[in-house]
Formats: sequence, structure tokens, C-alpha cells
Amino acid sequence: MFYRFVCLGVVIAFGVSLQAQELTDKQRNLAGRYAQLERVLLRLAETSAGSDPRRATLLNQALHESRDKLLVQRFDTLINALERRQLTDAISGQTEIEQDLFLLLRLLESENRNERRDAEKEQIKEFLKDIEEILHSERTLRNQTRQQEAQNLPVLEKDQRDIRMKAQTLRDRMAEHEGWSPQSERESGESSEQSEQSPSQSEQNPSQSEQDQSKPIQNQPREEQTPSQQALEKVLERMRQAEQKLQQTERERAIEEQEEAIAELQRLKEELEKILRQLREEELMQTLEKLEERFRRMLRQEQTIRSQTERLIDELKNESASDQRQMKIRADRLGIDQQSVIEGAEAALLILREDGTAQAMVESLLQARFDMTEVKSRLDRTILDAVTLHIADAVIDTLQEMLEAIRAAIEEARERREESENQQPQQQGGEMAEEPLIQLLAELRMIRSMQRRVNERTVRYDSEIKQLLEKPDTDLSHLRQAVEELARQQNRISRILHELRIGRTR
Repeated sequence: MFYRFVCLGVVIAFGVSLQAQELTDKQRNLAGRYAQLERVLLRLAETSAGSDPRRATLLNQALHESRDKLLVQRFDTLINALERRQLTDAISGQTEIEQDLFLLLRLLESENRNERRDAEKEQIKEFLKDIEEILHSERTLRNQTRQQEAQNLPVLEKDQRDIRMKAQTLRDRMAEHEGWSPQSERESGESSEQSEQSPSQSEQNPSQSEQDQSKPIQNQPREEQTPSQQALEKVLERMRQAEQKLQQTERERAIEEQEEAIAELQRLKEELEKILRQLREEELMQTLEKLEERFRRMLRQEQTIRSQTERLIDELKNESASDQRQMKIRADRLGIDQQSVIEGAEAALLILREDGTAQAMVESLLQARFDMTEVKSRLDRTILDAVTLHIADAVIDTLQEMLEAIRAAIEEARERREESENQQPQQQGGEMAEEPLIQLLAELRMIRSMQRRVNERTVRYDSEIKQLLEKPDTDLSHLRQAVEELARQQNRISRILHELRIGRTR
């Protein structure tokens, strides 16, 4: 009996071992596929940088998220846990990776949402343009109705019908866009009967089909219709009534119907403008949250680099010459970390430039990127001194200031979104002005800080040049390039101030 239990135990252990090995192999296969995915994302980001900056930014963000979360390394950790039969640790790790992969998937899928939102905004702008034209035509006709002799009012019926047909065409286009049918089941059933009318009947009622099509939708309850649907139905009904009153030479009643049609068109315009504002606010919030995450990550990385650089400087004062090679290796590693921050700044610049409304922030980040590059150059050359720390401090100050501006913008965007339900449109005509990513006051603060940093660098470069000129055979090429970049920064600050003054950035 004991022998049988031993044999059964051996069989079970062997089966468990096979299952564990199978799980390990599957996990190793998933790890390989994910590593391949990262390489594909990198190639796609590089190839999309010139043709599709938005996609390149999104892919780079996904790569940064993946690397920050150490997903490739964590896959290897899972493989090791399965090989050691540490199933509890493996299950916990798999659950955490699954959650991170889900967030990464949502990030990549956001590209489709961006494209749909952009298409929606363009379509609504086209609808608003058509509404403006119809509004102008209806107001003109109303004025003509007031001025026309009573016996000549029937002449205006054709003009009213033409305007109604334009409104009906708009109704059909909006119905197709929003996915609702402008034709009722009753109208569909009657269409075949109307096609069998005699020629005399058609001649007696030349506009009957158009009038029927302008009637309210019958197969959709009014409480389920959108405000735009209800407004369009009322517009068409009012215009149809105005046609009849013009034909019957009832001036006051015709003007009354035209006024009602104008009011409904204005309500429709306001409804679409509200939707357009909401889409813009959604876009702003998404962009701001993306920038907040990126700047927070860059700030954390830069603070770490600065702290480790200071530690290296302190150690360098007490190390012997034999340890210089180890110092060089550690400085090179910090340079690699600094390059990662520079890449993050490049991705943030793509986002800001695509939005196009935060010129001061773009310039401030360009200054920070130049300083990041200078820090990396000094680390690569193992120039570990107070100047290196000073430049790193300037980068940290800039990133902190920009992060505060972004957080303030997020709070303002949230407040606007909460008030948007009761907010009335500010524009009375023409194309709506888009809300800037960063408000004017925050941009002016950044411009002031940029000018202060330019002034500080001017003093520092002047001091360094004077010191170097006292030494024979001194190479000033590096400082010459820095001074030229400083001049470019000063010119860009002046240009941004000029654009803000004349309102081009708004």
C-alpha cells in the first residue's frame, strides 16, 4: 500500500512538474513577444516622427510608460518565479502586469479617440457655417417681408421655400452624422402612394413632398430626441408655415413664423457651439494630463541626477587618482539618464507644438532642453563642479514652474467643465475661438522667468569668458555656441511677447 502511495505521489509530482514547465514556457513566449512589441513601437515612433507627430508622441509615451514600469524586466522576474515553483509570487506579479498592460492598451487606443474627436470638431464647424448662412438668408427674407407690399408677398414664397430646402438638406446631413432617421415610417409608406399621383395632382401641389419631409419625426418620441433634432424640426415647421402665410398674404403671421424660425436656428447654433466647447475641453484636459505626467517624470529624473551628481562631486574630493575610472563610469551612467530626460522633453515639445497655443511654454521647454544637453555634455566629459549643479538647478526650476502652470491649467479646465452645462456661448457669429492650453497670466510668468534665466546666463558666460581669456591657447568654441544659443533665446522671447501683444497666439 505504501509503495502505491509513493508511486502515485511520483506521478502527481511529475504531472505538476510538466504543467509548471508548460506555464514557464508560455510565460517565456509572452516575454519574448512583449520585447518584440517594444522594438516595433520604437521603429513606428521613429518612422512616424516626420509624417505624423501625434502618433510618434503617443508611441513614445507608451514606450516611456513601459520602460518606467520595467515591464520587460518584470516578465523575466515572472519566468524566474515559475522556474522556482514560487506560484504565489508568480500570480501576484501576473496580476500587476495585467493591470499595467491594460493601462498601456488604453493609452494606445486613445489615438482612435483623438481622430474621432478631430473629425467630430470639423463636422460641427461645417454645420455651424451652414447654419450661419441659413440664418443670414432668413433674416434678410424677414426684412423683405416687412418692406414688401401686401399684394406682392406671394412672390417671397419661393425664397422661403429655397431657404427651407437648404435647412432640410442640413437636417438630412446632421441626421446621417448623428445616426437618426429624418423620415418617419408613415412617410416611407406614403412615398409609394405619392409616386402614383396623376400629373395634375403633382402640378397642383408642387411643394407637397418637401412639406411632408419637413414635418416632425414620427417614429422617434420627442423626449428621446436630441436638442439639435428638436430645433431642426421646429425650424422646418416654422418655415413651412411662413410659406403658407406668405401665399395667403398674411404679413404679420409670416413675420412671426420667420422670427420663430430664426430663434430656433439660433438655439441650434448655440447647442452645436456648446458641443464644440465640450470637445475642446476634453482635448485640453487630455493634453494637460498627459503633459502633467510627463513633466512630473522628467522632474523626478532630473532631481535624482542632480542629487547623484552632487554626491559624485563630494566623493571626488576625497578619492585618489586610481578611482578616477570608476568616477568616469558613474558620470557616464548619469549622462545616459540625462539623455532619457532629454527624450522626454522632445516628446513634450511635440505635444505643445501640436496644440499651438502655449508659445511661452514651448520656449521655456526649449531653454530647459538646452540646459539638459549642457548637463549631459559636462557629465560625458566628467566635468563635475558647481557650474554643472547650477545648470541642473535651472532645469529643475524650469520643470517645477511648468508643472505648476500645467496643474493650475488642469484646475481651471475642471472648473470650466463643471460650469459648461449652464455656460452660454461667448461668440455671436463667425468661428469660435479655441481655449488656449495655458492662460495668458501663466505664460507671462514663464516669460519673466525665462528672461531672468537669460540674464543670469549672460552674467555667468561673461565671467567664464573673462577667466578663460586670461589663459593662453584657450578654446572658446563651446562658450561661443552657448552665447549664440542665448541670443536666439532672447530673440524668441521678444517674438513671443510681440505675438502676445497683438493677439496672434489667441
